[in-house]
Amino acid sequence: MARLSPATPRMSMKQLVQQQRDELYASGHRNLNMALSEGTIQQIDLMKKRYRLRSRDQVVARVIRKCSATVDPDSFVQHATSPATQYRRISPIIAGELADYVKQVQRRFRNIGYGPVFEMIFAEVGTDLSNTAVQLELIRSADP
Repeated sequence: MARLSPATPRMSMKQLVQQQRDELYASGHRNLNMALSEGTIQQIDLMKKRYRLRSRDQVVARVIRKCSATVDPDSFVQHATSPATQYRRISPIIAGELADYVKQVQRRFRNIGYGPVFEMIFAEVGTDLSNTAVQLELIRSADP
């Protein structure tokens, strides 16, 4: 008996991933190709499990979002790294406004890549991704 072909064409996993990436890029997201130390990647993976996030991209985005809400891009200080540090590459796709914040921090230093910039941001935030307390202002109505 012959098999009937499905009415819709099946996409390979590679095509599905490429379609998702194209949709993200079309909506203003950007790719941050960066080399991070093994320790930083392990901490990202631990935070991914702790906060029940789906991907490293979400952890990176939350770290940058939290730091951008609390730290001015001009207040960062670059620290020296050990020459024996092992690096791995990751390429998270994050929202455009978060990538702009990373670029602002990067402009402060010359010849520095996204990896060291993210590690500075990560050092400021630490391992706590909970929302920061915000003081709300009361709106007073005009007295008649």
